[in-house]
Amino acid sequence: MVRVFNHPGVGLTLSDLTTLKTYVDQGREPWKSGYNQLARSPESRLSYAGRGGPFAKVSRAPDENLNAWRSDMVAISNLSRMWYFTRNERYAENARKLLLGWATTQTEFSGRESMLDLGDYALQFVGGAEILRATWPGWKESDTATVKKYFKDVLMPASNPYGESMYGAANKGALALTALGLMAIYNDDIETLDRVVYQTRTLAHIGLRNSNDIGMLGDYLRDQGHAYGQLKSLTMLAEALWSQGIDIYSDFDNRLLAAGEYFARVNELVPTVALPFGTTDAYYTSDRTGHGWNGANGGSVALTQIYGAYVLRKGLQAPFIAQRRLWMPVDGDSFMFLKDSDTTKATPPPALPIPSTTSITSGFSNADIGGAAPAGGATYADGKWIVQGAGNDIFWRTQDAFHFTYKAITGNGAIIAKVESVQNTSPAAVAGVMIRTSLEQGAPRAWMAIASRGNAEQNMQKLAVYGGSNYGTKALGIASATPSYWVKLERIGNIITGYLSPDGTNWAATDVGRIDAPVPDTIYVGLVVSSVANRTLNSSTFSNVQITGGDGGAPSVIPAAPAMLLASPGDGAVPLRWQASFGATSYTVKRAAFSGGPTTTIASGVTGSSYTDKSVINGTTYYYTVTATNPAGTSDNSAADSATPMHPM
Repeated sequence: MVRVFNHPGVGLTLSDLTTLKTYVDQGREPWKSGYNQLARSPESRLSYAGRGGPFAKVSRAPDENLNAWRSDMVAISNLSRMWYFTRNERYAENARKLLLGWATTQTEFSGRESMLDLGDYALQFVGGAEILRATWPGWKESDTATVKKYFKDVLMPASNPYGESMYGAANKGALALTALGLMAIYNDDIETLDRVVYQTRTLAHIGLRNSNDIGMLGDYLRDQGHAYGQLKSLTMLAEALWSQGIDIYSDFDNRLLAAGEYFARVNELVPTVALPFGTTDAYYTSDRTGHGWNGANGGSVALTQIYGAYVLRKGLQAPFIAQRRLWMPVDGDSFMFLKDSDTTKATPPPALPIPSTTSITSGFSNADIGGAAPAGGATYADGKWIVQGAGNDIFWRTQDAFHFTYKAITGNGAIIAKVESVQNTSPAAVAGVMIRTSLEQGAPRAWMAIASRGNAEQNMQKLAVYGGSNYGTKALGIASATPSYWVKLERIGNIITGYLSPDGTNWAATDVGRIDAPVPDTIYVGLVVSSVANRTLNSSTFSNVQITGGDGGAPSVIPAAPAMLLASPGDGAVPLRWQASFGATSYTVKRAAFSGGPTTTIASGVTGSSYTDKSVINGTTYYYTVTATNPAGTSDNSAADSATPMHPM
């Protein structure tokens, strides 16, 4: 990770600023128009005197002195930029007065949603402070120390008031990480920045892993405004990290490119069928959002940054973002990230400690927890586990009675299973996966299960959970007409994450908890069944069971077809992305000249879930399907998608 910080360095370097000033001075468009919008803002004027602040206390939810703080944070950014573009020191002096006024007055930022404003305005107050620190001769080292103390003592604690890793879901957590990351850069705080990078890459309810292969983020099925908020936060953080030489843009097969393209595609009104997805706030089984969202100037800040990161720096294509840019206004903020070239470099961080899994056919132990009787058991045959268990319940409150078929795992670990069926010994009978710190009744634990009544259920007891029991214990609807769905649990360090999936690859993190000290080296991971019927065994069936440290002995099963394929109209190319298929080892891409027509294989042995077809002619429409393959055979075709490559205007 970074050990020497670059200033300015929260998405704009000194080279970037120099180029911007040159373009503005030359009157080049659209930079000049963007600057003109900046200059016309009320918060950019030399006469700006604030809105009554600074105040000792600011709060959001409940709101207290919030609008005064917001307005001044915008002014700090605008006046700092006006100083740089005009070299009129009065702008810098006013920005310094505002920033140091708050830094020496404010002692508290409170409220249930403090992290939302800190993330929304991080680029303003940190970016303005960075410009003053790095470019204005009137800035003093003592000023830097004062601002660092303000960030460390007042704003950084308010960025995540819920404790280690207990960020709010999706956009809330992304905003918190962005605020912490940008302030850590200003503060030359290596420890905090390293932690932010790690959490952004591992926490599956808020960071880059809160996404699927086709680019959906956790809030994408909530509404388009929150969807853009999550995308913007993650992109802003990625851009700030790039300025420090850290490349998270490349993570997970260029996941932020996929997220930007998916967002642009649906809001350019291109027909797009959503996959079930979500986060700890909600699990969405269908798309309830209105497409065609044009807020935030069409998403100009984030999409401009994504275009610069992938198209200009990495030479990739972003067709739907390029299409949106044809009308998307350049405003007083987005022009700062608008580039015509970018040759800067950054290095991807080290590989992540995400635990792998493989099939298990033997080696499980059995235990009846909480007085469950009669005794249960488990058998394996032909790729399926049948687990029998009694017990009066594990869902409501602290009840902990069930049969557990388990394996002890030291260190990070995970378990995946598809619940094929749950015997209806009771509508509340459940079958699923569990992680617990010991085999004692009432031990700290987490489980994800399917109930015979047809919903998913999750529970975390004696773990720290954001939102408390209302989040840790939930019943969720699933995208299945029968009580059959995929469930997963994962332990990384002291964080346990529970997931749901319709297909074994499109995992949505719906429950996240923290094991507080002492954190055990060994945890117990396995399959759980509770009959919720007095002295009656429930017989439930699991398939595709995989666990960290499994034996790999299960027979291969022909994978399902990829759940979705998306084709994009590039320039002399058609970028393709699809949702991976569980158990697939490679994919074959096929193309047809007309809808439903005969296909030709254009690529085989593709090991990822993306491919770019460059053997195309602009103006011609192509139709694509993808199949998944493993040693057992090849899937059916995915649903088709088409694209017409074209040279952008």
